[in-house]
Amino acid sequence: MDNISIGITCFNAAQSIERAVRSAQQQTWPRFEIVVVDDCSTDASGDILERLAAADDRMRIVRHTRNRGVGAARNTVLEHATGAFVAFFDDDDVSRPERLTKQHRRIVEYERATGSPIVLCYTASEDEYPGGSTDYSAPLGADATPAPSGDDVARLILLGKPTAGGRGVCPTSTQMARRSVYEIVGGFDENLRRHEDTDLNLRLALRGAHFAGLASPLVIRTMTATTDKSVHWERESALQLIEKHRDLLERWNWYQFVRRWNEMKFARLDGGRASALPLALRLFFASPLKTARKVAWTLPNRTRYAKYRYSHAPGV
Repeated sequence: MDNISIGITCFNAAQSIERAVRSAQQQTWPRFEIVVVDDCSTDASGDILERLAAADDRMRIVRHTRNRGVGAARNTVLEHATGAFVAFFDDDDVSRPERLTKQHRRIVEYERATGSPIVLCYTASEDEYPGGSTDYSAPLGADATPAPSGDDVARLILLGKPTAGGRGVCPTSTQMARRSVYEIVGGFDENLRRHEDTDLNLRLALRGAHFAGLASPLVIRTMTATTDKSVHWERESALQLIEKHRDLLERWNWYQFVRRWNEMKFARLDGGRASALPLALRLFFASPLKTARKVAWTLPNRTRYAKYRYSHAPGV
């Protein structure tokens, strides 16, 4: 029976961290540990974690002496994890009790069916927004065997080009993989304060990784607004990611377009359509075919998983 390490990164999450830890403690998988990394919280998170750990010998707390960002916190989880598998939980999300069991089964069965040595498993999520609205978010490769892999996933990440197996997302808050998978690329890039999960997926895709998702919404994600999720920081991090992988984009002959597309996108988010229109027109006249392809690729695909969208009962 494999031991699974549940990794939880925490920063100033006093309002939600107990709920997240409780959902980890209630997992039905029989062998697991909980490694919580407190990234130098300044609120009551540390006291809450101490109380929870004192009552559960499966739980360990590691503290950063300065705030280093979520990528560094996840690397610290990996340094202290002892399980054969690692499942990441966020400090403001709730995972349903059967999450570890279903993800472990998906990975092991997928490895057996395909022989792939690098498999990441993501679950669908039920996303809760301020005000009470919810939405279903599908993962990449939901219930598909073979699942999206390799260069196809790299092009999906950097260009938005759809691939067989869905258009889903790959948030680390629903991610599980063998611990050895993270060692292949040296973990998360600590220089990226945002999009460190996108970068990890990209680097693993370029190593031939398979992204095998589960269509069941096994995670309830709270879509909270924080200072590092502002349009400014999202823009800066997106451009940082593009520059990091500039050589690859230039080899595909997409670097200039992808950079200008992102500048246009964030102009719209920050200043509305009027701010983005001049950039959009300039982009179209400079690269009409790429613009048309990119627009077609970004059209939403909301029909395939409609049966899950309003299914909120545990165990769906």
